[in-house]
Amino acid sequence: MTFKQQIREGIPNKLPAKRKYDAKINHAPIRENVLTKDEKKLALINSLRYFDKKHHKLLIKEFSKELKRYGRIYMYRYRPAYKMYSRPINQYPYKSKKAAAIMLMIQNNLDEDFDCKSSYLFCNSIVFARSISFSSS
Repeated sequence: MTFKQQIREGIPNKLPAKRKYDAKINHAPIRENVLTKDEKKLALINSLRYFDKKHHKLLIKEFSKELKRYGRIYMYRYRPAYKMYSRPINQYPYKSKKAAAIMLMIQNNLDEDFDCKSSYLFCNSIVFARSISFSSS
């Protein structure tokens, strides 16, 4: 699948294979356990709203483990396998150049060569990216 095809796909309908914690990536520090039980529940509910309900039972277990272990929900399973870096703007599928620019900026922020916490930014970016239309006209 090409880069454009992967971007157009967005969050895949088929559950990707589980991915392990990548020790080669510089991660954000483990967050202290400061969330209340209700806040943790809300974080898990919010994280699931972007995924097909048929995957919720499995994903809530994974996301709960991530939240307990790292203090954040990383969504490792959904981290793209391709190298993330800002490509020339015409390599992004878009309906508007502004949308392409946003995708470019997100990928720039996720570039492991420049960002020391790219895995943390990924979980924030996936939520934002879901709200942008990536399909070409």
